[in-house]
Amino acid sequence: MTRVRGLDLARGVACVAMIQAHAYDAYVDAPHRGSTAFAVTRFFALLPLPLFMVLAGMGVALRVERGRARGEATATTRRELTRRGGLVLLSGYALNLLYGLMDGARTIGELLRFDVLHVIGASILLLGVLLPGRARPTLTASALVALWLVPSPWLQRAGQRAPDGVRLLLVPFVDISPYTKMPLLPLAAWCALGAACAQVTLRAPRVVAAMALPLAVAAHLGTEAWAALPGVTLARTHPIVWLNAVDLAARALVVIGLVLAASARHAGPSRAQAPWLALGTGSLRVYALHLPFAYGALGRPLRAIPDVSVLDATPWVASLTVLTYALLRGTDTLRDRFLAWRYTRDAP
Repeated sequence: MTRVRGLDLARGVACVAMIQAHAYDAYVDAPHRGSTAFAVTRFFALLPLPLFMVLAGMGVALRVERGRARGEATATTRRELTRRGGLVLLSGYALNLLYGLMDGARTIGELLRFDVLHVIGASILLLGVLLPGRARPTLTASALVALWLVPSPWLQRAGQRAPDGVRLLLVPFVDISPYTKMPLLPLAAWCALGAACAQVTLRAPRVVAAMALPLAVAAHLGTEAWAALPGVTLARTHPIVWLNAVDLAARALVVIGLVLAASARHAGPSRAQAPWLALGTGSLRVYALHLPFAYGALGRPLRAIPDVSVLDATPWVASLTVLTYALLRGTDTLRDRFLAWRYTRDAP
């Protein structure tokens, strides 16, 4: 599949933000979590998930458009996209099992948890089923944004009040403790948004970024004002989630637009872009490689150090970023050597 360099660069940015989000959360101790420095890390920690979701939706839309342009059968496009989403979804469950064994998980809720990779994979799978073959896939994706976002607060409430047997069937879609951490509703709306605005973002990234920035500011201020009202809390069961979802999606579009605009200045990848591209193209492995050093058993010695501030944790966060990149490139080398060996073995 042809890749868009700017989108891979944006994934690289999301990967770095993801590592710092998890690492600071894992290492900084409670007395320092009220500091301004920690609040700054949390601001950037909000970016990775909407970025990955919007980028995943853009990838689906580009694959659908590419299949249409070359006269590919709808079934072929659908099969490739559902396979791609299914592999990400299965990777999430495989990591649940692997890290559960490493960290001593004991409950079925930990092993079957529906988390980041699961919601990304399932969203790609849904779009892969629904978009190929549509006369107007952009319009369909736009409708899905509303369909998956607007009724979400009431569906969340209904799901949480459902009988136990029914609640288990709703695990991927709404928050069901202890199984669901990242529900499809409303998060899949970000993926649908990416599919809806992929073409316009690629054609006019600066315009999209310029339009998304004030929208993000307005949605953020609206969320803060609404949350300040008596009896209102920021939760997926409350309509306030609409503004919060718009805020984070708009932030993601700002980042994607700016990265696309910056990458367009260069005809090809530069040396400075190489690490970001490597992280972006290997984002699934980046997720898998860094987590044990943040929340898992491999990060336990660092988490055991008392009274760690943001400043204290920063060298560790930087080291984890470098280590993750080194491990990623190491797996690239192993893969390339294996492919070369297999080619040599199978050559006549």
